[in-house]
Amino acid sequence: MENLSFKTTSVWEKRDINTIDSYSRGYLDYITKSLTERLAVEETVELLKKAGFRPLEYYETAKENIKTGDKVYLVKSGKALLAFKIAGNFRKGLNMVAAHIDSPRLDLKPKPLKEKSGLAFLKTHYYGGIKKYQWLNIPLALVGTVVLENGDKVNINIGNAPGDPVFVISDLLPHLDNRKGDFREVFKGKDLNALAASIPYKADDQKDTVKYTFLKSIHEKYGLKEEDLFSADLQLVPAIQPREIGIDRSMLGAYGHDDRICAYTAITALID
Repeated sequence: MENLSFKTTSVWEKRDINTIDSYSRGYLDYITKSLTERLAVEETVELLKKAGFRPLEYYETAKENIKTGDKVYLVKSGKALLAFKIAGNFRKGLNMVAAHIDSPRLDLKPKPLKEKSGLAFLKTHYYGGIKKYQWLNIPLALVGTVVLENGDKVNINIGNAPGDPVFVISDLLPHLDNRKGDFREVFKGKDLNALAASIPYKADDQKDTVKYTFLKSIHEKYGLKEEDLFSADLQLVPAIQPREIGIDRSMLGAYGHDDRICAYTAITALID
């Protein structure tokens, strides 16, 4: 009798375990560094450069035509990337793979810093389909880019290096929490304000002294003023390092799998 059934086979039965491990190590390094779209683009560009890809601007500057066999990439606004292997005449067709590199996160609002009840907070607006309660009481890192008045670009990363402070959206202890109702109503987006500082800065002429503590800290480290935050591209993301899961280390747990895992596999397939 002809076999018409389909049988699912585990990848561990089909692929060499050392090959899987080697590829996964590369992805682990990629996902560790790719906390935002900008960082994912930067990491992808590094992979492309190592594989001999050239930016489109190279051909424009050198006034050189793109030809069959060339490998080209183009970065758009620092948050999107196109990469090509020129196999022949585009009019005869092309193969395309697409993936998104954005992930759920908390964007800082245009005027993010406020002081209330002797504490400084960063006001946020959630991006993507997050479950708000999952963002409470976990360590958060502040990551992003600020363009100063003189045009200089400053990259911000607080919370990911060993010894860095982190930020947190605090919540009530379970035995003190008597809130009832649908969790979607109990945990509101407008309340996702991250604790940023609590020590007042001692200055007679300063009104919001705890807020000033935060501002003084980022000014000393990055040269920022409060006005620089108004147009900054800053996000709070989980400050949790990717880890291997299972006693056999057969899985990876990390922030941003959706959809950077597809972006990584797509770009490495193009490179290889």
